Amino acid sequence: MSAETIETKVVARGKKFTICEIELNGSSTLKEFTQTLTGDQVAGTIAIVRYIADNGTPENTSKFNYEGEQIWAIKYDQVRIYCFFDAGCLLILTNGVIKKGQKADPNDLKRAKKLRKAYLRRRS
Repeated sequence: MSAETIETKVVARGKKFTICEIELNGSSTLKEFTQTLTGDQVAGTIAIVRYIADNGTPENTSKFNYEGEQIWAIKYDQVRIYCFFDAGCLLILTNGVIKKGQKADPNDLKRAKKLRKAYLRRRS
């Protein structure tokens, strides 16, 4: 990912957090994914993102869960939006997936970790 450009775009701003998505080479890492979701999945996921922006992270692990190595998942139904925290009150969304099994797919988590690493390298 060293030759790729990484930027962020604000998707929600609230009392507790500013939430941004990663744009890789000028393209949203989430836009194509969200276009595959049903209207209910989009609405439910947006509601959780707005809740986090305004109220902080939910204590309910069925809505927000630590996946390891500083990666978290915003969860709605089978939708997972991976994310991580940055300095202060910033939450960065990396990539989205439809969960297919009991556990998170290691490749999806690997992508989130790579995007986090690239973001932190750019920020330094």
